[in-house]
Amino acid sequence: MPGFEVVVRVARLSLECSAEGVEVLDRSVAAAASAYGVEVDLVVLPEQVLLTERSSGEVARAAVVRAAPGIFRLDQVAALKRFLVRVQREPLDPEEACRLLDAISQSRPRWPAWARVLGVALFAAGFAPSVVATWSEAGAAALLGLLMGALVIATAGRPLEGLLPFFGAFIVTVVGLTVLSGLAEQTGVTLMVLPALFIVVPGDTLSAAAGELLGGRLTAGSVRLIFGFLTLGLIVIGIVAAAGVTGNGDALVEKMPPPELPLGIVLVGWVVFSLGLVLAFNAEPRVLVWLVPGVIGTFLLQQGITRLGGAVIGTLVAGAVLGACANLVSVHPGRPPRLILLLGGFFVLTVGGVGVRGATSLLGGDIVTGLQSLADFALQVPTVALALAAGVIVSDAWRRETRVEPAPAA
Repeated sequence: MPGFEVVVRVARLSLECSAEGVEVLDRSVAAAASAYGVEVDLVVLPEQVLLTERSSGEVARAAVVRAAPGIFRLDQVAALKRFLVRVQREPLDPEEACRLLDAISQSRPRWPAWARVLGVALFAAGFAPSVVATWSEAGAAALLGLLMGALVIATAGRPLEGLLPFFGAFIVTVVGLTVLSGLAEQTGVTLMVLPALFIVVPGDTLSAAAGELLGGRLTAGSVRLIFGFLTLGLIVIGIVAAAGVTGNGDALVEKMPPPELPLGIVLVGWVVFSLGLVLAFNAEPRVLVWLVPGVIGTFLLQQGITRLGGAVIGTLVAGAVLGACANLVSVHPGRPPRLILLLGGFFVLTVGGVGVRGATSLLGGDIVTGLQSLADFALQVPTVALALAAGVIVSDAWRRETRVEPAPAA
């Protein structure tokens, strides 16, 4: 059946962009299958999907789609949503639909290489004030972010891409300990390099894994969780190896300096971060209208509730509101997909970064700080997953009760 080829292509694109878990992939494939009258059974893992077409109760065709996890392209995520909205309204000829999906899959990155390198630098510089609120930290993050951005572009689509967390951490840390040795002595090298490395820190992967496990998708969640911890391990090994090579093992100990940046500058930093995210992940410029309020709102809500009820409650409330808002906003056909609306909040909630800090502190001999950071990390991963899932469930229930229907595309 020609419609099955359309479904296979949708599955492939969805798998490449499935950072928030396999549930969204299921919905995308189901939407395409429904539009073309195809009955499809799925077996989904984080890196591959088995699709089986059924006709009259018998297996008619089967296909296996594979795609390794990586730094995905948000322009393709948005284009896929627009395609699904279009075919649900009026299905296209299957051959035309396949051509459109192939064009999305084979399209060149939205931004040139130099813009994506700049994007990683802005991403790091904007994130830095939430790690250490000093001008020197922001400047170092921008410089090291340029280096990390060049490494991201140089390894994209090549065999070394899977080792980028290790090589990136090693090279960035060596440069930080040699060129920026004074700052490394003031804060500890992990705090200095973490903003530049955050583009490969698997916070979204770990949150998605915990969400899949909580939702009963044990195989997908377990595989994704192992991959997330492996990636964290590669980053830690890279930082520790660089400290050993340069003879600066003492730099692994954290030394948090007093903040010197006012709240207004930190908020401006999140705007810079959002712009960097758009460039680094090849998003369309118009998503900034939704991304910036989501990022700043998540940050302010988390900080405010944390002061009142502690870090766990702050993360729970901020994550739940983020999940609910992203779910409700993305219902509109003309607005960004949920993944784009959630992604900035994943980084704000900093899942993963705390784990890197804990491991490097322990290996550097700072047992108290290391254990405390690892304990925080052990709480953050399920907390963020639970909060996002709760937000989605509540918003889905609200939509059903109020019968909110998707508005026509703008």
